[in-house]
Amino acid sequence: MHRLKIENLLPIESVQKQFNGIFPYLKIEFFREPHVAGKGTAKNKMIDSSTRLGLIQKLKKDGTIEVKAEMNVSTFEKLFEDRFGLYVQVFRKSGSIWLETSATDSWTLEQQNEEGKSLAQHLRIERESTDDHDVY
Repeated sequence: MHRLKIENLLPIESVQKQFNGIFPYLKIEFFREPHVAGKGTAKNKMIDSSTRLGLIQKLKKDGTIEVKAEMNVSTFEKLFEDRFGLYVQVFRKSGSIWLETSATDSWTLEQQNEEGKSLAQHLRIERESTDDHDVY
Protein backbone atom coordinates (compact mmCIF):
# COMPACT_ATOMS: atom_id res chain seq x y z
CA MET A 1 0.00 0.00 0.00
CA HIS A 2 1.13 3.54 -0.79
CA ARG A 3 -0.12 6.94 0.32
CA LEU A 4 -0.54 10.05 -1.79
CA LYS A 5 -0.08 13.27 0.13
CA ILE A 6 -2.83 15.84 -0.51
CA GLU A 7 -2.16 19.33 0.83
CA ASN A 8 -3.75 22.65 -0.09
CA LEU A 9 -0.41 24.28 -0.92
CA LEU A 10 0.88 21.48 -3.16
CA PRO A 11 0.60 21.84 -6.93
CA ILE A 12 -1.30 19.16 -8.85
CA GLU A 13 1.98 17.97 -10.37
CA SER A 14 3.17 16.86 -6.93
CA VAL A 15 0.33 14.35 -6.64
CA GLN A 16 0.80 13.33 -10.28
CA LYS A 17 4.48 12.54 -9.67
CA GLN A 18 3.68 10.60 -6.48
CA PHE A 19 1.14 8.49 -8.39
CA ASN A 20 3.37 7.93 -11.43
CA GLY A 21 6.17 6.83 -9.09
CA ILE A 22 3.92 3.97 -7.98
CA PHE A 23 2.44 3.17 -11.40
CA PRO A 24 4.93 4.20 -14.12
CA TYR A 25 2.55 3.44 -17.00
CA LEU A 26 -0.34 5.42 -15.51
CA LYS A 27 -0.97 9.07 -14.77
CA ILE A 28 -3.76 11.10 -13.25
CA GLU A 29 -5.21 14.34 -14.50
CA PHE A 30 -7.41 16.72 -12.53
CA PHE A 31 -10.64 18.15 -13.95
CA ARG A 32 -13.09 20.94 -13.13
CA GLU A 33 -16.02 18.51 -12.97
CA PRO A 34 -16.57 14.78 -12.47
CA HIS A 35 -16.86 12.43 -15.42
CA VAL A 36 -19.82 10.23 -16.14
CA ALA A 37 -19.09 6.55 -15.48
CA GLY A 38 -17.82 4.86 -18.62
CA LYS A 39 -17.24 8.16 -20.41
CA GLY A 40 -14.26 10.47 -20.63
CA THR A 41 -14.12 14.13 -19.68
CA ALA A 42 -13.61 16.92 -22.20
CA LYS A 43 -9.97 18.00 -22.42
CA ASN A 44 -10.94 21.66 -21.99
CA LYS A 45 -12.06 20.76 -18.44
CA MET A 46 -8.54 19.60 -17.49
CA ILE A 47 -6.74 21.73 -14.90
CA ASP A 48 -3.13 22.83 -15.40
CA SER A 49 -0.66 20.81 -13.33
CA SER A 50 0.91 23.93 -11.78
CA THR A 51 -2.41 24.79 -10.04
CA ARG A 52 -2.36 24.42 -6.26
CA LEU A 53 -4.75 21.82 -4.87
CA GLY A 54 -6.33 24.29 -2.46
CA LEU A 55 -7.62 26.36 -5.38
CA ILE A 56 -9.65 23.47 -6.80
CA GLN A 57 -10.64 21.42 -3.73
CA LYS A 58 -14.34 21.42 -2.90
CA LEU A 59 -13.52 20.03 0.56
CA LYS A 60 -10.63 22.13 1.89
CA LYS A 61 -8.46 19.81 3.97
CA ASP A 62 -5.09 18.12 3.96
CA GLY A 63 -4.60 14.38 4.24
CA THR A 64 -3.63 11.24 2.38
CA ILE A 65 -5.19 8.78 0.00
CA GLU A 66 -4.27 5.13 0.45
CA VAL A 67 -3.49 3.52 -2.89
CA LYS A 68 -3.59 -0.23 -3.31
CA ALA A 69 -2.63 -2.02 -6.53
CA GLU A 70 -5.78 -4.18 -6.30
CA MET A 71 -8.06 -1.11 -6.07
CA ASN A 72 -10.14 -0.59 -9.18
CA VAL A 73 -9.86 2.70 -11.06
CA SER A 74 -13.40 3.88 -10.31
CA THR A 75 -12.87 3.38 -6.56
CA PHE A 76 -9.56 5.25 -6.70
CA GLU A 77 -11.12 8.19 -8.55
CA LYS A 78 -14.11 8.26 -6.17
CA LEU A 79 -11.76 8.51 -3.16
CA PHE A 80 -10.45 11.84 -4.45
CA GLU A 81 -13.97 13.18 -4.88
CA ASP A 82 -15.34 11.90 -1.56
CA ARG A 83 -12.38 12.86 0.65
CA PHE A 84 -11.16 16.09 -0.97
CA GLY A 85 -13.72 17.20 -3.55
CA LEU A 86 -11.20 16.64 -6.36
CA TYR A 87 -12.11 15.19 -9.73
CA VAL A 88 -9.42 12.95 -11.21
CA GLN A 89 -9.22 10.65 -14.18
CA VAL A 90 -6.66 7.86 -14.61
CA PHE A 91 -4.85 7.62 -17.95
CA ARG A 92 -2.89 4.64 -19.25
CA LYS A 93 0.10 4.76 -21.57
CA SER A 94 -0.82 3.22 -24.91
CA GLY A 95 2.01 3.38 -27.38
CA SER A 96 2.91 7.02 -27.75
CA ILE A 97 -0.33 8.45 -26.32
CA TRP A 98 -2.16 8.53 -23.00
CA LEU A 99 -5.69 7.07 -23.00
CA GLU A 100 -8.39 7.76 -20.44
CA THR A 101 -9.26 4.51 -18.73
CA SER A 102 -12.97 5.39 -18.56
CA ALA A 103 -13.98 2.30 -20.58
CA THR A 104 -11.97 0.06 -18.24
CA ASP A 105 -12.61 1.75 -14.88
CA SER A 106 -13.52 -1.65 -13.43
CA TRP A 107 -9.91 -2.81 -13.91
CA THR A 108 -7.50 -2.57 -11.01
CA LEU A 109 -4.71 -0.02 -11.00
CA GLU A 110 -2.28 -2.94 -11.28
CA GLN A 111 -4.08 -4.34 -14.34
CA GLN A 112 -4.04 -0.92 -16.00
CA ASN A 113 -0.35 -0.45 -15.26
CA GLU A 114 0.51 -3.95 -16.54
CA GLU A 115 -1.43 -3.31 -19.75
CA GLY A 116 0.56 -0.10 -20.29
CA LYS A 117 3.81 -1.90 -19.53
CA SER A 118 2.95 -4.75 -21.90
CA LEU A 119 2.19 -2.32 -24.73
CA ALA A 120 5.38 -0.38 -24.09
CA GLN A 121 7.47 -3.55 -24.15
CA HIS A 122 5.70 -4.81 -27.25
CA LEU A 123 6.30 -1.52 -29.02
CA ARG A 124 9.68 -0.99 -27.33
CA ILE A 125 8.69 2.45 -26.19
CA GLU A 126 10.68 4.12 -23.50
CA ARG A 127 8.86 5.57 -20.54
CA GLU A 128 7.97 9.17 -21.30
CA SER A 129 7.73 12.05 -18.93
CA THR A 130 4.30 12.58 -17.36
CA ASP A 131 4.84 16.25 -18.23
CA ASP A 132 4.30 15.34 -21.90
CA HIS A 133 0.78 16.09 -23.04
CA ASP A 134 -1.01 15.29 -26.25
CA VAL A 135 -1.98 18.25 -28.38
CA TYR A 136 -5.71 18.82 -27.93
